[in-house]
Amino acid sequence: MIDRYPLLNEANRTMCVFEKDGKFYGHILKDATEKVPAKIVFETVKFDSLEAFKLEYPPALSP
Repeated sequence: MIDRYPLLNEANRTMCVFEKDGKFYGHILKDATEKVPAKIVFETVKFDSLEAFKLEYPPALSP
């Protein structure tokens, strides 16, 4: 995993970014709660660059 961040447009979701063979893809995780552990809800398509990936799945703004 090369990066991990909360998603801008999806509350309680975290993006985990991976790189394989020069392509970037991610897993969207539903955040854990007291009753339920975190789980993968979606795997993205592959992108040629990390910049293109983050344009499609932007990180939440820092406070």
